[in-house]
Amino acid sequence: MRLSPLAGAIAFALTAGSVSAQTTSTEQMNEVKEVLEPTTVTMTSNRGDMTDASTSAWSGSAGFGAVITGGNSDTQNLAGSINVSRRDDIWRHNAFGSLYKAEANDVESANRFDLGYKLDRDINEFMYGFGRIRYDSDDYGNIDGRFTGIAGVGRTFVNTGKVMFNGEAGIGGHKTEYLTPIDGDDEADGAVFYLGLNYSNQLMENLSFNSVFNAEMADSNTYTVWDNSLGFQINDRISLNLGLLSRANSDIVGSEGKKTDTTMQWSINYGI
Repeated sequence: MRLSPLAGAIAFALTAGSVSAQTTSTEQMNEVKEVLEPTTVTMTSNRGDMTDASTSAWSGSAGFGAVITGGNSDTQNLAGSINVSRRDDIWRHNAFGSLYKAEANDVESANRFDLGYKLDRDINEFMYGFGRIRYDSDDYGNIDGRFTGIAGVGRTFVNTGKVMFNGEAGIGGHKTEYLTPIDGDDEADGAVFYLGLNYSNQLMENLSFNSVFNAEMADSNTYTVWDNSLGFQINDRISLNLGLLSRANSDIVGSEGKKTDTTMQWSINYGI
């Protein structure tokens, strides 16, 4: 059927209005949808503003070393260690321990145990506060048991990514029980001043050097530990370590009449 010119104009206007209404309705629905659609917010923060509540898993290494010989002489030297840490925003947890036993021709000459925990809290980019507790025993160092608790502050002096140097100082208390009485006393306790230094250097991609010095200074005794180690990373998990460890007590003489023990040892470390 043929439409008149007037009827055609009316039909065109109605069609255009319908399309315009549909277009306007669609745009409005899209705007409403954008307003009502859930929004995803990405949280970003840094350690300074304390807004990062995420935690990291424990990581570190456990090592074991042994020298066992048989024949004209029977020798057994066993050494084990563990050092694990965890970062939680501005907090850092560190647990450590070591064990050393030595025996030659069925005669024991060393039986030493050490276990400790340390908690750090960052103050700023360079400074941090810490609390440190440690227990050790040494059958041949005349120490039945020694407990030390320290609180103090530390500072990072150098941190280039490859080289790091930290220093710590603190004060606390100790309680030491002797295997053999010293000056008629079975035990000693009192205040102790603590000094700690830690230097590490990534010499090559797979080769690193680490040096740790600790001193616990009290009226009854000054106990120092100097641990130097060279580590070669074999793969992502396993490393080979060669270390020289020196422990000294200024006023405690062991059963062998020595105040200082020096041990050179190697170990296989497994990353945790």
